[in-house]
Amino acid sequence: MLTLQKVIDRVTETKWSKLYISVAVLQCIFIVVIQLIICSQNTLQANMLPYTSTNSAMTFSTDSSYIPEMAADRLGRIKWENIAFVGFQVWFVGMAFDATVYQNTAEILALSILNVICAILGALEVVDGHKWLERLKTTHYSTEPLALAEKLEIALSVVIMAFACALAYLSYEMSRQFGWNIYKKIGADIQVQRMYRTFQFFVLSLKIDIFTGFLVSIFYLIQFALKKGIMWESGIQLVVTILMLPMLYFARTAGSTESTGRMIAFITFQCIAIVHYVLILTQTFEPDNFWYTWIVLVFVSFASDVITITLGIICMRNFGKGLKPFVQRGSNKTKLQDLEMNDKAKDRQSWRIDDD
Repeated sequence: MLTLQKVIDRVTETKWSKLYISVAVLQCIFIVVIQLIICSQNTLQANMLPYTSTNSAMTFSTDSSYIPEMAADRLGRIKWENIAFVGFQVWFVGMAFDATVYQNTAEILALSILNVICAILGALEVVDGHKWLERLKTTHYSTEPLALAEKLEIALSVVIMAFACALAYLSYEMSRQFGWNIYKKIGADIQVQRMYRTFQFFVLSLKIDIFTGFLVSIFYLIQFALKKGIMWESGIQLVVTILMLPMLYFARTAGSTESTGRMIAFITFQCIAIVHYVLILTQTFEPDNFWYTWIVLVFVSFASDVITITLGIICMRNFGKGLKPFVQRGSNKTKLQDLEMNDKAKDRQSWRIDDD
C-alpha cells in the first residue's frame, strides 16, 4: 500500500534517487515558468494581429497580404502547444516519483527517451517561432512580443537539453539500482524476470496513455469538436474520452488479478480508441494546416495505443505462470507472496528422500 513514508523512503533510498527526483523537480519548475512566459508573449502577439473566422487566410497562404492572419492563427495554436509542454512537465514529475516509488526500470528509461524528444520539440519551437517572426517583420505590425518569445525559446531549448542530459545519466544509475532490487524481490528465475519486465512495460504504456491519449482527446474536444458542433464523430470521441481513464485503471487491475475477461474487454476498448484517433486525424488534416506538433501528438497517441494492445496480449498469455504474487499492491500482495512461499516450501519438502 502506498503511504507517505514509503514515498519518502524510496525517494531518499540512495544518492541517485535523491538526485533524480531533485533534478526532475527543478526541470519542471524552470520549464513551466519559461513556457508560461512564452505563452503569454505569443498570446499578446496574436492579439495584436487581425483574425479571420473564415479559412481565407489558409486558402490563400501563398499571398503575402494574408501573413498577419496566418500568423494570428498559428500563434493561437502555438499557445496551446505551450500549455501542452507545461502539462507534459507536470506529468513528467508525477511519473518520475511513480517510477522511483515503484522501482520501475522500464518507466525510468522511457522517461529519459521522452525527455530527449521534448528537447527536440523545443528546438522545433524555436525554428517555427523564428519563421513567423521573419514573416511579420515584412508587415507594419509590431513584433516585440514575438521577438522576446524567440529569445526565451532559445533559452528554453538550452535548459531542456541540459536537463535531458543530466536525467539520462541519472536514469542509467537508477536502472542499475532497480535491477538489483528486482533481483532480490523476484529471484534468479529468468522466466519470471522476463514476464515481470513485460508487465512493467504494460503498466508503463498505460501511464503514457494518460498523457498521449486522455489529454490529447480532451484537447481535441476543446479545440475542434466543440467548435464544429455535435456530430456522430464527436459523440464517439466524447464517449471514448470519458471512459479512457477508468479503462486504464481497469487494465491495471486486470493484469494484477490475471483476469482474462477484463483484459479482453480492455483490448476491445483500445481498438475502439484507435478508431477514435483515426477520426481525429481525418478531421485534423486540412489544406495548409501548420499545426505540426499537434499532428505528431496524435500519431504518438495512435502508436502508444497499438503498443498497449500488443503488451496487453502478451501479458494475458503469461497469466497463470507464477507472476501474480509479484505484481500485486496492498494487502493482496502480502497474502499472495506468503502463499507462494508456502507452496515452494511444500514442493521442497515433497522432494526429500529422508528426514534424517
